[in-house]
Amino acid sequence: MESRNIIKNSIFSKKLSKTHRKLIVLIVLLPLAAVLVSLLLKNSTSSSHSRNHLPPLTPSLAFPLHSFIKKACPETLYSSLCRSTLSTLPKSKNFTSFLKILEFTINRTASHVKGARYSIVAHFTKQDLNLHEKNALRDCMEMLDQTLYELQQATNELRSFASLTGYRLDRLYGNIKNLLSAAMTNENTCINGFLDLEELDSDTRKGHREHLQNFLTPISHMISNSLALIKHVEKKSIQEMVKKPKMMITKGLQEELPDYKRIVRGRKKNTLRKLRPYATVASDGSGNYSTIRDAIAAAPNMSTSIYKIKIMAGIYKENVLIPREKINIMLIGDGMNSTIITGSRNFVDGFSTFESATLTVLGDKFLARDLTIKNTAPPEKHQAVALRVTSNAAFYRCEIVSHQDTLYAHSLRQYYQDCLIQGTIDFIFGNAAAVFQNCTILVRKPIPGQSNMITAQGREDPNQNTGISLQNCTIEAAKEFNLTQRRNISTYLGRPWRNYSRTIVVNSYLGDLIHPRGWFEWDEYSNLDTVEYIEYMNSGPGADTRRRISWAGYRKNCTEDMVRQFTAEEFLHGADDWLESTVFPLFAVLYHQET
Repeated sequence: MESRNIIKNSIFSKKLSKTHRKLIVLIVLLPLAAVLVSLLLKNSTSSSHSRNHLPPLTPSLAFPLHSFIKKACPETLYSSLCRSTLSTLPKSKNFTSFLKILEFTINRTASHVKGARYSIVAHFTKQDLNLHEKNALRDCMEMLDQTLYELQQATNELRSFASLTGYRLDRLYGNIKNLLSAAMTNENTCINGFLDLEELDSDTRKGHREHLQNFLTPISHMISNSLALIKHVEKKSIQEMVKKPKMMITKGLQEELPDYKRIVRGRKKNTLRKLRPYATVASDGSGNYSTIRDAIAAAPNMSTSIYKIKIMAGIYKENVLIPREKINIMLIGDGMNSTIITGSRNFVDGFSTFESATLTVLGDKFLARDLTIKNTAPPEKHQAVALRVTSNAAFYRCEIVSHQDTLYAHSLRQYYQDCLIQGTIDFIFGNAAAVFQNCTILVRKPIPGQSNMITAQGREDPNQNTGISLQNCTIEAAKEFNLTQRRNISTYLGRPWRNYSRTIVVNSYLGDLIHPRGWFEWDEYSNLDTVEYIEYMNSGPGADTRRRISWAGYRKNCTEDMVRQFTAEEFLHGADDWLESTVFPLFAVLYHQET
Protein backbone atom coordinates (compact mmCIF):
# COMPACT_ATOMS: atom_id res chain seq x y z
CA MET A 1 0.00 0.00 0.00
CA GLU A 2 2.81 2.37 0.94
CA SER A 3 4.83 1.49 -2.12
CA ARG A 4 1.73 2.07 -4.26
CA ASN A 5 1.37 5.54 -2.65
CA ILE A 6 5.01 6.27 -3.33
CA ILE A 7 4.54 5.37 -7.00
CA LYS A 8 1.34 7.43 -7.12
CA ASN A 9 3.06 10.43 -5.57
CA SER A 10 5.95 10.06 -7.99
CA ILE A 11 3.57 10.06 -10.98
CA PHE A 12 1.76 13.09 -9.57
CA SER A 13 5.09 14.82 -9.05
CA LYS A 14 6.05 14.16 -12.69
CA LYS A 15 2.68 15.48 -13.95
CA LEU A 16 3.12 18.57 -11.81
CA SER A 17 6.62 19.02 -13.12
CA LYS A 18 5.37 18.78 -16.74
CA THR A 19 2.58 21.28 -16.03
CA HIS A 20 5.07 23.60 -14.39
CA ARG A 21 7.36 23.41 -17.40
CA LYS A 22 4.45 24.15 -19.77
CA LEU A 23 3.51 27.19 -17.72
CA ILE A 24 7.08 28.44 -17.84
CA VAL A 25 7.19 27.93 -21.62
CA LEU A 26 3.89 29.80 -22.05
CA ILE A 27 5.08 32.63 -19.84
CA VAL A 28 8.21 32.99 -21.99
CA LEU A 29 6.57 32.52 -25.40
CA LEU A 30 3.49 34.72 -24.99
CA PRO A 31 5.47 38.01 -24.78
CA LEU A 32 7.59 36.88 -27.73
CA ALA A 33 4.46 36.14 -29.74
CA ALA A 34 3.07 39.54 -28.84
CA VAL A 35 6.26 41.21 -30.07
CA LEU A 36 6.13 39.24 -33.33
CA VAL A 37 2.48 40.17 -33.93
CA SER A 38 3.31 43.79 -33.22
CA LEU A 39 6.17 43.72 -35.71
CA LEU A 40 3.98 42.09 -38.36
CA LEU A 41 1.29 44.73 -37.89
CA LYS A 42 3.89 47.48 -38.05
CA ASN A 43 5.33 46.07 -41.29
CA SER A 44 1.84 45.71 -42.72
CA THR A 45 1.10 49.34 -41.85
CA SER A 46 4.43 50.42 -43.32
CA SER A 47 3.68 48.45 -46.48
CA SER A 48 0.26 50.03 -46.66
CA HIS A 49 1.86 53.49 -46.40
CA SER A 50 4.27 52.53 -49.15
CA ARG A 51 1.43 51.44 -51.42
CA ASN A 52 -0.83 54.37 -50.73
CA HIS A 53 1.81 57.10 -50.80
CA LEU A 54 2.12 59.83 -48.22
CA PRO A 55 0.16 61.91 -47.53
CA PRO A 56 -2.79 59.46 -47.39
CA LEU A 57 -5.34 60.94 -49.75
CA THR A 58 -8.45 59.50 -48.13
CA PRO A 59 -11.41 59.37 -50.53
CA SER A 60 -14.09 59.47 -47.81
CA LEU A 61 -15.65 62.70 -46.59
CA ALA A 62 -14.92 63.57 -42.98
CA PHE A 63 -17.88 65.96 -42.83
CA PRO A 64 -21.41 66.25 -44.29
CA LEU A 65 -21.91 66.88 -47.99
CA HIS A 66 -23.29 70.39 -47.46
CA SER A 67 -20.13 71.25 -45.52
CA PHE A 68 -17.96 69.87 -48.34
CA ILE A 69 -19.85 72.02 -50.86
CA LYS A 70 -19.44 75.09 -48.66
CA LYS A 71 -15.68 74.59 -48.32
CA ALA A 72 -14.76 73.21 -51.75
CA CYS A 73 -16.86 75.24 -54.20
CA PRO A 74 -15.31 78.65 -53.34
CA GLU A 75 -11.96 77.21 -54.45
CA THR A 76 -13.26 76.51 -57.96
CA LEU A 77 -13.23 79.08 -60.77
CA TYR A 78 -17.00 78.70 -61.25
CA SER A 79 -18.36 78.44 -57.72
CA SER A 80 -22.04 78.97 -58.51
CA LEU A 81 -21.91 76.19 -61.11
CA CYS A 82 -20.15 73.99 -58.56
CA ARG A 83 -22.87 74.55 -55.96
CA SER A 84 -25.70 73.98 -58.43
CA THR A 85 -24.08 70.76 -59.72
CA LEU A 86 -23.34 69.25 -56.30
CA SER A 87 -26.71 70.27 -54.89
CA THR A 88 -28.34 67.81 -57.31
CA LEU A 89 -26.47 64.86 -55.79
CA PRO A 90 -28.90 62.13 -54.67
CA LYS A 91 -29.43 62.09 -50.90
CA SER A 92 -27.82 58.70 -50.44
CA LYS A 93 -25.10 57.14 -48.32
CA ASN A 94 -23.43 56.12 -51.58
CA PHE A 95 -22.33 59.72 -52.06
CA THR A 96 -20.38 60.10 -48.82
CA SER A 97 -17.21 59.16 -50.74
CA PHE A 98 -15.37 61.85 -52.69
CA LEU A 99 -14.71 59.36 -55.50
CA LYS A 100 -18.47 58.88 -55.88
CA ILE A 101 -18.99 62.63 -55.95
CA LEU A 102 -16.28 62.97 -58.57
CA GLU A 103 -17.85 60.21 -60.65
CA PHE A 104 -21.19 62.04 -60.42
CA THR A 105 -19.73 65.34 -61.69
CA ILE A 106 -17.95 63.56 -64.57
CA ASN A 107 -21.13 61.77 -65.59
CA ARG A 108 -23.04 65.05 -65.52
CA THR A 109 -20.39 66.55 -67.78
CA ALA A 110 -20.67 63.62 -70.20
CA SER A 111 -24.43 64.16 -70.42
CA HIS A 112 -23.84 67.80 -71.35
CA VAL A 113 -21.32 66.77 -74.02
CA LYS A 114 -23.86 64.43 -75.62
CA GLY A 115 -26.49 67.18 -75.62
CA ALA A 116 -24.07 69.74 -77.06
CA ARG A 117 -23.00 67.35 -79.82
CA TYR A 118 -26.60 66.79 -80.86
CA SER A 119 -27.35 70.54 -80.89
CA ILE A 120 -24.20 71.39 -82.87
CA VAL A 121 -25.02 68.81 -85.55
CA ALA A 122 -28.59 70.11 -85.75
CA HIS A 123 -27.36 73.70 -86.14
CA PHE A 124 -24.69 73.10 -88.76
CA THR A 125 -26.83 70.75 -90.84
CA LYS A 126 -28.83 73.81 -91.84
CA GLN A 127 -25.74 75.85 -92.79
CA ASP A 128 -24.09 76.24 -96.18
CA LEU A 129 -20.46 75.60 -95.19
CA ASN A 130 -17.36 76.13 -97.28
CA LEU A 131 -14.55 73.54 -97.41
CA HIS A 132 -12.57 74.93 -94.47
CA GLU A 133 -15.69 75.21 -92.33
CA LYS A 134 -16.64 71.60 -93.09
CA ASN A 135 -13.15 70.51 -92.06
CA ALA A 136 -13.34 72.49 -88.82
CA LEU A 137 -16.74 70.99 -88.02
CA ARG A 138 -15.44 67.46 -88.66
CA ASP A 139 -12.51 68.13 -86.31
CA CYS A 140 -14.95 69.41 -83.72
CA MET A 141 -17.07 66.26 -83.89
CA GLU A 142 -13.93 64.16 -83.49
CA MET A 143 -12.98 66.18 -80.42
CA LEU A 144 -16.40 65.75 -78.83
CA ASP A 145 -16.17 61.98 -79.39
CA GLN A 146 -12.70 62.04 -77.85
CA THR A 147 -14.08 63.95 -74.86
CA LEU A 148 -16.76 61.31 -74.28
CA TYR A 149 -14.11 58.60 -74.54
CA GLU A 150 -11.84 60.30 -72.00
CA LEU A 151 -14.68 61.01 -69.57
CA GLN A 152 -15.69 57.34 -69.78
CA GLN A 153 -12.07 56.34 -69.14
CA ALA A 154 -12.06 58.53 -66.03
CA THR A 155 -15.30 56.96 -64.81
CA ASN A 156 -13.90 53.47 -65.39
CA GLU A 157 -10.79 54.35 -63.36
CA LEU A 158 -12.92 55.55 -60.45
CA ARG A 159 -15.17 52.49 -60.47
CA SER A 160 -12.30 50.02 -60.64
CA PHE A 161 -10.25 51.69 -57.90
CA ALA A 162 -12.01 49.88 -55.02
CA SER A 163 -11.16 46.47 -56.48
CA LEU A 164 -7.47 47.21 -57.08
CA THR A 165 -5.05 46.04 -54.39
CA GLY A 166 -2.11 48.30 -53.66
CA TYR A 167 -3.13 50.95 -56.20
CA ARG A 168 -2.14 54.37 -54.88
CA LEU A 169 -4.82 57.00 -54.57
CA ASP A 170 -2.46 59.78 -55.64
CA ARG A 171 -1.78 57.85 -58.86
CA LEU A 172 -5.53 57.55 -59.42
CA TYR A 173 -5.92 61.32 -59.03
CA GLY A 174 -3.01 61.86 -61.41
CA ASN A 175 -4.67 59.71 -64.07
CA ILE A 176 -8.04 61.41 -63.60
CA LYS A 177 -6.46 64.87 -63.87
CA ASN A 178 -4.66 63.73 -67.00
CA LEU A 179 -7.92 62.62 -68.63
CA LEU A 180 -9.92 65.66 -67.51
CA SER A 181 -7.19 68.05 -68.68
CA ALA A 182 -7.32 66.38 -72.10
CA ALA A 183 -11.12 66.53 -72.21
CA MET A 184 -11.04 70.28 -71.56
CA THR A 185 -8.41 70.74 -74.26
CA ASN A 186 -10.73 69.09 -76.77
CA GLU A 187 -13.42 71.73 -76.28
CA ASN A 188 -10.90 74.50 -76.81
CA THR A 189 -9.54 72.78 -79.93
CA CYS A 190 -13.04 72.66 -81.37
CA ILE A 191 -13.58 76.40 -80.87
CA ASN A 192 -10.05 77.24 -81.97
CA GLY A 193 -10.59 75.56 -85.35
CA PHE A 194 -13.18 78.18 -86.27
CA LEU A 195 -11.14 80.97 -84.70
CA ASP A 196 -8.22 80.10 -86.98
CA LEU A 197 -10.55 80.34 -89.95
CA GLU A 198 -11.67 83.82 -88.94
CA GLU A 199 -8.05 84.97 -88.87
CA LEU A 200 -6.99 83.36 -92.15
CA ASP A 201 -10.18 83.25 -94.21
CA SER A 202 -12.36 86.38 -94.51
CA ASP A 203 -15.26 84.29 -95.86
CA THR A 204 -15.72 82.51 -92.53
CA ARG A 205 -18.70 83.72 -90.52
CA LYS A 206 -17.99 84.62 -86.89
CA GLY A 207 -21.39 83.36 -85.82
CA HIS A 208 -20.20 79.75 -86.12
CA ARG A 209 -17.52 80.16 -83.46
CA GLU A 210 -19.86 82.04 -81.14
CA HIS A 211 -22.47 79.32 -81.52
CA LEU A 212 -19.91 76.66 -80.58
CA GLN A 213 -18.76 78.67 -77.59
CA ASN A 214 -22.31 78.85 -76.24
CA PHE A 215 -22.50 75.06 -76.19
CA LEU A 216 -18.95 74.14 -75.24
CA THR A 217 -17.90 76.76 -72.67
CA PRO A 218 -20.21 75.35 -69.95
CA ILE A 219 -18.63 71.93 -70.51
CA SER A 220 -15.13 73.37 -70.02
CA HIS A 221 -16.34 75.05 -66.83
CA MET A 222 -17.71 71.77 -65.48
CA ILE A 223 -14.42 70.00 -66.17
CA SER A 224 -12.51 72.86 -64.58
CA ASN A 225 -14.57 72.47 -61.42
CA SER A 226 -13.91 68.72 -61.26
CA LEU A 227 -10.17 69.41 -61.51
CA ALA A 228 -10.45 72.04 -58.76
CA LEU A 229 -12.32 69.63 -56.47
CA ILE A 230 -9.51 67.09 -56.81
CA LYS A 231 -7.00 69.81 -55.98
CA HIS A 232 -9.06 70.78 -52.91
CA VAL A 233 -9.11 67.21 -51.58
CA GLU A 234 -5.38 66.78 -52.24
CA LYS A 235 -4.60 70.01 -50.41
CA LYS A 236 -6.72 69.06 -47.41
CA SER A 237 -5.00 65.68 -47.23
CA ILE A 238 -1.58 67.32 -47.23
CA GLN A 239 -2.67 69.69 -44.47
CA GLU A 240 -3.81 66.73 -42.38
CA MET A 241 -0.48 65.02 -42.96
CA VAL A 242 1.47 68.06 -41.75
CA LYS A 243 -0.30 67.77 -38.39
CA LYS A 244 1.21 64.33 -37.79
CA PRO A 245 4.49 63.86 -35.86
CA LYS A 246 7.50 65.14 -37.74
CA MET A 247 9.41 61.84 -37.49
CA MET A 248 6.53 59.94 -39.08
CA ILE A 249 6.30 62.41 -41.96
CA THR A 250 10.05 62.33 -42.55
CA LYS A 251 10.15 58.55 -42.52
CA GLY A 252 7.17 58.24 -44.80
CA LEU A 253 8.52 60.70 -47.33
CA GLN A 254 11.88 58.98 -47.35
CA GLU A 255 10.16 55.69 -48.09
CA GLU A 256 8.34 57.28 -51.01
CA LEU A 257 11.24 59.12 -52.68
CA PRO A 258 11.84 57.38 -56.02
CA ASP A 259 15.06 55.44 -56.42
CA TYR A 260 16.22 57.25 -59.56
CA LYS A 261 19.28 55.07 -60.04
CA ARG A 262 17.13 51.93 -59.91
CA ILE A 263 14.68 53.42 -62.40
CA VAL A 264 17.42 54.37 -64.85
CA ARG A 265 19.06 50.97 -64.55
CA GLY A 266 15.72 49.30 -65.17
CA ARG A 267 15.11 51.34 -68.31
CA LYS A 268 18.57 50.57 -69.66
CA LYS A 269 18.03 46.86 -69.12
CA ASN A 270 14.74 47.10 -70.96
CA THR A 271 16.42 48.68 -73.98
CA LEU A 272 18.66 45.64 -74.31
CA ARG A 273 15.71 43.28 -74.82
CA LYS A 274 15.52 41.96 -78.35
CA LEU A 275 12.55 43.47 -80.15
CA ARG A 276 10.71 40.81 -82.11
CA PRO A 277 8.12 42.37 -84.42
CA TYR A 278 4.73 40.81 -85.09
CA ALA A 279 4.58 42.38 -88.55
CA THR A 280 7.07 43.80 -91.05
CA VAL A 281 6.49 46.66 -93.50
CA ALA A 282 8.74 46.97 -96.55
CA SER A 283 8.15 49.35 -99.44
CA ASP A 284 9.71 46.86 -101.87
CA GLY A 285 7.12 44.19 -101.00
CA SER A 286 9.50 41.91 -99.11
CA GLY A 287 7.62 42.25 -95.79
CA ASN A 288 4.18 41.26 -94.56
CA TYR A 289 2.84 44.61 -95.78
CA SER A 290 3.98 47.28 -98.24
CA THR A 291 2.26 50.20 -96.44
CA ILE A 292 2.17 51.22 -92.80
CA ARG A 293 -1.57 51.80 -92.99
CA ASP A 294 -2.20 48.18 -93.92
CA ALA A 295 -0.08 46.96 -91.02
CA ILE A 296 -1.98 49.20 -88.60
CA ALA A 297 -5.34 48.01 -89.95
CA ALA A 298 -4.33 44.37 -89.39
CA ALA A 299 -3.11 44.96 -85.82
CA PRO A 300 -5.38 43.71 -83.00
CA ASN A 301 -7.83 46.09 -81.37
CA MET A 302 -7.47 46.93 -77.67
CA SER A 303 -4.27 44.90 -77.32
CA THR A 304 -3.12 44.41 -73.72
CA SER A 305 0.51 43.94 -74.77
CA ILE A 306 2.85 45.81 -77.09
CA TYR A 307 2.26 44.99 -80.77
CA LYS A 308 5.53 45.67 -82.60
CA ILE A 309 5.58 46.65 -86.27
CA LYS A 310 8.98 46.76 -87.94
CA ILE A 311 9.24 49.32 -90.76
CA MET A 312 12.19 48.60 -93.03
CA ALA A 313 14.33 51.35 -94.55
CA GLY A 314 12.53 53.31 -97.23
CA ILE A 315 10.37 56.35 -97.94
CA TYR A 316 6.69 55.83 -97.17
CA LYS A 317 4.51 58.50 -98.78
CA GLU A 318 1.34 58.10 -96.75
CA ASN A 319 -0.68 59.83 -94.06
CA VAL A 320 -0.91 57.36 -91.20
CA LEU A 321 -3.60 57.23 -88.51
CA ILE A 322 -3.32 55.18 -85.32
CA PRO A 323 -7.04 54.89 -84.41
CA ARG A 324 -8.38 55.01 -80.88
CA GLU A 325 -8.98 51.25 -80.75
CA LYS A 326 -5.36 50.45 -81.71
CA ILE A 327 -3.78 50.41 -78.26
CA ASN A 328 -0.15 49.47 -77.49
CA ILE A 329 1.13 49.86 -81.06
CA MET A 330 4.90 50.24 -81.46
CA LEU A 331 6.54 51.35 -84.71
CA ILE A 332 10.23 50.42 -85.08
CA GLY A 333 12.23 51.90 -87.92
CA ASP A 334 15.73 51.26 -89.23
CA GLY A 335 16.97 54.70 -88.15
CA MET A 336 16.12 58.40 -88.47
CA ASN A 337 17.65 58.74 -91.90
CA SER A 338 16.53 55.34 -93.14
CA THR A 339 12.83 54.89 -92.35
CA ILE A 340 10.93 58.02 -93.46
CA ILE A 341 7.16 58.62 -93.31
CA THR A 342 6.27 61.65 -95.39
CA GLY A 343 3.18 63.69 -96.32
CA SER A 344 2.43 67.22 -97.51
CA ARG A 345 -1.05 68.18 -96.27
CA ASN A 346 -1.41 71.84 -95.28
CA PHE A 347 -3.90 74.61 -94.59
CA VAL A 348 -3.59 76.42 -97.94
CA ASP A 349 -4.49 73.22 -99.82
CA GLY A 350 -7.72 72.84 -97.83
CA PHE A 351 -6.72 70.80 -94.78
CA SER A 352 -7.25 71.99 -91.22
CA THR A 353 -4.27 72.14 -88.87
CA PHE A 354 -5.75 69.16 -87.07
CA GLU A 355 -5.99 66.87 -90.12
CA SER A 356 -2.81 67.99 -91.88
CA ALA A 357 -0.60 65.65 -89.83
CA THR A 358 1.52 63.05 -91.60
CA LEU A 359 1.21 60.78 -88.55
CA THR A 360 -1.82 61.09 -86.23
CA VAL A 361 -1.85 59.12 -82.97
CA LEU A 362 -5.09 58.48 -81.08
CA GLY A 363 -4.45 54.95 -79.77
CA ASP A 364 -3.29 54.86 -76.17
CA LYS A 365 0.24 53.85 -75.10
CA PHE A 366 1.73 54.38 -78.54
CA LEU A 367 5.49 53.96 -79.04
CA ALA A 368 7.80 54.84 -81.93
CA ARG A 369 11.55 54.66 -82.37
CA ASP A 370 14.27 55.08 -84.99
CA LEU A 371 12.28 56.75 -87.75
CA THR A 372 11.54 60.13 -89.37
CA ILE A 373 8.14 61.83 -89.71
CA LYS A 374 7.98 64.69 -92.25
CA ASN A 375 5.54 67.18 -93.66
CA THR A 376 7.19 68.44 -96.85
CA ALA A 377 4.78 71.36 -97.48
CA PRO A 378 6.77 74.59 -98.10
CA PRO A 379 6.56 77.36 -95.46
CA GLU A 380 4.23 79.44 -97.68
CA LYS A 381 1.54 76.80 -97.07
CA HIS A 382 1.30 77.86 -93.38
CA GLN A 383 0.09 75.18 -90.93
CA ALA A 384 1.49 71.78 -91.92
CA VAL A 385 1.73 69.31 -89.04
CA ALA A 386 4.16 66.40 -89.22
CA LEU A 387 3.03 64.66 -86.02
CA ARG A 388 -0.18 65.07 -83.99
CA VAL A 389 -0.50 63.12 -80.74
CA THR A 390 -3.75 62.85 -78.77
CA SER A 391 -2.57 59.93 -76.68
CA ASN A 392 -0.24 58.74 -73.95
CA ALA A 393 2.77 58.20 -76.21
CA ALA A 394 6.56 57.99 -76.25
CA PHE A 395 9.11 58.59 -79.02
CA TYR A 396 12.77 57.55 -79.02
CA ARG A 397 15.35 58.60 -81.61
CA CYS A 398 12.73 60.05 -83.95
CA GLU A 399 13.11 63.00 -86.33
CA ILE A 400 10.05 65.25 -86.72
CA VAL A 401 10.28 67.84 -89.52
CA SER A 402 8.11 70.62 -90.97
CA HIS A 403 7.96 74.41 -90.88
CA GLN A 404 4.91 75.87 -89.09
CA ASP A 405 3.24 73.66 -86.44
CA THR A 406 5.60 70.70 -86.80
CA LEU A 407 4.73 68.79 -83.62
CA TYR A 408 1.19 69.04 -82.24
CA ALA A 409 1.50 67.62 -78.71
CA HIS A 410 -2.25 67.92 -78.35
CA SER A 411 -3.10 66.25 -75.03
CA LEU A 412 -2.45 63.52 -72.43
CA ARG A 413 1.10 62.40 -71.49
CA GLN A 414 3.95 62.44 -73.98
CA TYR A 415 7.64 61.65 -73.72
CA TYR A 416 10.36 62.39 -76.31
CA GLN A 417 13.89 61.07 -75.85
CA ASP A 418 16.89 61.76 -78.14
CA CYS A 419 14.63 63.17 -80.86
CA LEU A 420 15.38 65.77 -83.55
CA ILE A 421 12.66 68.38 -84.12
CA GLN A 422 12.76 71.06 -86.84
CA GLY A 423 10.45 73.97 -87.66
CA THR A 424 9.82 77.72 -87.72
CA ILE A 425 6.60 78.98 -86.09
CA ASP A 426 5.03 77.39 -83.01
CA PHE A 427 6.62 74.13 -84.03
CA ILE A 428 6.23 72.46 -80.63
CA PHE A 429 2.69 73.29 -79.54
CA GLY A 430 -0.40 71.91 -77.82
CA ASN A 431 -1.59 71.14 -74.29
CA ALA A 432 -0.14 67.76 -73.38
CA ALA A 433 2.04 67.07 -70.37
CA ALA A 434 5.09 66.71 -72.62
CA VAL A 435 8.67 66.05 -71.57
CA PHE A 436 11.56 66.36 -74.05
CA GLN A 437 14.86 64.89 -72.84
CA ASN A 438 18.18 65.07 -74.68
CA CYS A 439 16.44 66.32 -77.82
CA THR A 440 17.96 68.49 -80.56
CA ILE A 441 15.71 71.35 -81.65
CA LEU A 442 16.70 72.99 -84.94
CA VAL A 443 15.16 76.30 -86.02
CA ARG A 444 14.70 76.71 -89.78
CA LYS A 445 14.58 79.83 -91.90
CA PRO A 446 11.04 81.31 -92.01
CA ILE A 447 9.42 83.17 -94.90
CA PRO A 448 9.97 86.97 -95.11
CA GLY A 449 8.15 88.94 -92.43
CA GLN A 450 7.94 86.05 -89.97
CA SER A 451 9.71 85.49 -86.66
CA ASN A 452 10.50 82.07 -85.26
CA MET A 453 8.61 80.76 -82.21
CA ILE A 454 9.83 77.43 -80.89
CA THR A 455 6.97 76.64 -78.49
CA ALA A 456 3.31 77.61 -78.08
CA GLN A 457 1.88 75.89 -75.02
CA GLY A 458 -1.92 75.90 -74.63
CA ARG A 459 -2.73 75.38 -70.92
CA GLU A 460 -6.01 77.19 -70.33
CA ASP A 461 -6.85 76.38 -66.70
CA PRO A 462 -4.66 76.59 -63.56
CA ASN A 463 -5.76 73.11 -62.47
CA GLN A 464 -4.67 71.35 -65.66
CA ASN A 465 -1.53 69.24 -65.11
CA THR A 466 -0.05 70.09 -68.51
CA GLY A 467 2.94 71.93 -69.95
CA ILE A 468 6.08 71.61 -72.09
CA SER A 469 9.30 70.64 -70.33
CA LEU A 470 12.58 70.82 -72.27
CA GLN A 471 15.38 69.06 -70.37
CA ASN A 472 19.00 68.74 -71.38
CA CYS A 473 18.12 69.75 -74.94
CA THR A 474 20.16 71.56 -77.59
CA ILE A 475 18.49 74.49 -79.37
CA GLU A 476 20.36 75.73 -82.44
CA ALA A 477 19.84 77.00 -85.97
CA ALA A 478 19.45 74.57 -88.84
CA LYS A 479 22.18 74.68 -91.49
CA GLU A 480 19.89 76.56 -93.89
CA PHE A 481 19.49 79.38 -91.32
CA ASN A 482 22.88 81.13 -91.58
CA LEU A 483 24.42 83.72 -89.26
CA THR A 484 23.51 86.73 -91.45
CA GLN A 485 19.89 85.63 -91.58
CA ARG A 486 19.81 84.97 -87.83
CA ARG A 487 20.90 88.56 -87.18
CA ASN A 488 17.92 89.91 -89.11
CA ILE A 489 15.24 87.41 -88.02
CA SER A 490 14.17 87.10 -84.39
CA THR A 491 13.86 83.69 -82.76
CA TYR A 492 12.08 83.22 -79.43
CA LEU A 493 11.85 80.26 -77.07
CA GLY A 494 8.09 80.52 -77.35
CA ARG A 495 4.89 82.45 -76.82
CA PRO A 496 1.91 81.76 -74.54
CA TRP A 497 -1.03 80.31 -76.45
CA ARG A 498 -3.39 80.44 -73.46
CA ASN A 499 -3.76 82.25 -70.13
CA TYR A 500 -2.00 79.57 -68.09
CA SER A 501 0.59 78.57 -70.67
CA ARG A 502 3.49 76.70 -69.02
CA THR A 503 6.93 76.00 -70.51
CA ILE A 504 10.14 75.03 -68.73
CA VAL A 505 13.65 75.04 -70.23
CA VAL A 506 16.21 73.32 -68.00
CA ASN A 507 19.86 72.28 -68.33
CA SER A 508 19.74 73.01 -72.05
CA TYR A 509 22.13 74.59 -74.53
CA LEU A 510 20.69 77.73 -76.20
CA GLY A 511 22.43 78.88 -79.38
CA ASP A 512 23.12 82.42 -80.54
CA LEU A 513 19.81 82.68 -82.40
CA ILE A 514 17.72 83.18 -79.23
CA HIS A 515 16.51 86.78 -78.84
CA PRO A 516 17.72 88.47 -75.61
CA ARG A 517 14.09 88.83 -74.44
CA GLY A 518 13.69 85.08 -74.69
CA TRP A 519 9.90 85.00 -75.00
CA PHE A 520 7.29 86.80 -77.09
CA GLU A 521 3.89 88.21 -76.10
CA TRP A 522 0.66 86.85 -77.57
CA ASP A 523 -1.83 89.26 -76.06
CA GLU A 524 -4.77 87.96 -78.05
CA TYR A 525 -4.54 84.57 -76.37
CA SER A 526 -2.98 85.02 -72.96
CA ASN A 527 -2.58 86.95 -69.72
CA LEU A 528 1.11 87.48 -69.00
CA ASP A 529 0.46 87.60 -65.24
CA THR A 530 -0.83 84.04 -65.09
CA VAL A 531 1.52 82.20 -67.45
CA GLU A 532 4.39 80.09 -66.07
CA TYR A 533 7.73 80.29 -67.86
CA ILE A 534 10.89 78.95 -66.22
CA GLU A 535 14.54 78.93 -67.28
CA TYR A 536 17.03 77.11 -65.07
CA MET A 537 20.74 76.34 -65.39
CA ASN A 538 20.91 76.67 -69.17
CA SER A 539 24.12 77.37 -71.07
CA GLY A 540 25.25 78.82 -74.39
CA PRO A 541 25.16 82.31 -75.94
CA GLY A 542 21.34 82.40 -75.91
CA ALA A 543 21.05 81.53 -72.21
CA ASP A 544 21.91 85.00 -70.86
CA THR A 545 18.77 86.05 -68.92
CA ARG A 546 19.80 89.61 -67.99
CA ARG A 547 17.59 91.17 -70.70
CA ARG A 548 14.72 88.70 -70.46
CA ILE A 549 11.05 89.73 -70.38
CA SER A 550 9.67 90.94 -67.03
CA TRP A 551 6.31 89.15 -67.00
CA ALA A 552 4.85 88.30 -63.61
CA GLY A 553 4.71 84.67 -64.71
CA TYR A 554 8.38 84.43 -65.75
CA ARG A 555 11.02 82.97 -63.41
CA LYS A 556 14.74 82.56 -63.90
CA ASN A 557 15.62 82.05 -60.25
CA CYS A 558 13.82 79.10 -58.70
CA THR A 559 14.59 76.16 -56.44
CA GLU A 560 15.69 72.71 -57.52
CA ASP A 561 12.54 71.29 -55.90
CA MET A 562 10.39 73.45 -58.15
CA VAL A 563 12.22 72.27 -61.25
CA ARG A 564 12.08 68.65 -60.11
CA GLN A 565 8.28 68.75 -60.57
CA PHE A 566 8.85 68.79 -64.33
CA THR A 567 11.07 65.71 -64.63
CA ALA A 568 9.60 62.76 -66.50
CA GLU A 569 9.03 60.70 -63.34
CA GLU A 570 6.99 63.41 -61.62
CA PHE A 571 5.47 65.52 -64.39
CA LEU A 572 4.03 62.60 -66.36
CA HIS A 573 1.83 61.60 -63.38
CA GLY A 574 2.41 57.91 -62.95
CA ALA A 575 5.06 57.54 -65.62
CA ASP A 576 6.76 54.84 -63.54
CA ASP A 577 4.12 52.31 -64.52
CA TRP A 578 3.10 53.87 -67.85
CA LEU A 579 6.66 53.97 -69.26
CA GLU A 580 7.83 50.75 -67.61
CA SER A 581 7.21 48.72 -70.75
CA THR A 582 8.39 51.26 -73.32
CA VAL A 583 11.81 49.59 -73.74
CA PHE A 584 13.11 53.17 -74.02
CA PRO A 585 15.76 54.60 -71.70
CA LEU A 586 14.21 57.02 -69.23
CA PHE A 587 16.74 59.30 -67.59
CA ALA A 588 15.82 60.97 -64.33
CA VAL A 589 17.57 64.30 -64.81
CA LEU A 590 18.57 65.74 -61.46
CA TYR A 591 19.56 69.37 -61.52
CA HIS A 592 22.51 69.67 -59.16
CA GLN A 593 24.77 72.61 -59.87
CA GLU A 594 28.32 71.54 -60.61
CA THR A 595 30.94 72.77 -58.18
